Amino acid sequence: MRFAVFLLVLAAFVLLWDAGWWLAGVPPMSPPALKRALAGEVPPTVIDVRTPAEFEFFRIPGAVNVPYPADLIDLARAVPDPSAPVVVVCMTGHRSPPTVRQMQRGGYTNVRNLTGGMLVWKLFGGATESGS
Repeated sequence: MRFAVFLLVLAAFVLLWDAGWWLAGVPPMSPPALKRALAGEVPPTVIDVRTPAEFEFFRIPGAVNVPYPADLIDLARAVPDPSAPVVVVCMTGHRSPPTVRQMQRGGYTNVRNLTGGMLVWKLFGGATESGS
């Protein structure tokens, strides 16, 4: 019962947090939507802003690590085309929204934030890999 309450509180927090960022202009992407996008014809580049240690532990296959706080030059190296689809992810969804805003200010037009980060990605059964 406590775990169910914990999950409800966590879900409410994630939804409110993402709603606030969405109102601030940071579009969200749900884990199921990212799964579909990654299987699509033009998959997005996944930018993972977690630390290198977090990234090595587990990550979305094909993700590029640009640790937070990311420099726009490093982000541009990872995604040279500012119109290309990009999804930014961190562990819980707290480091990625500021990175999305930074990319938007730098001219990126198709960048989204993964709702709930890697924790929610794993809860929804998202594929991960580890190591080099």
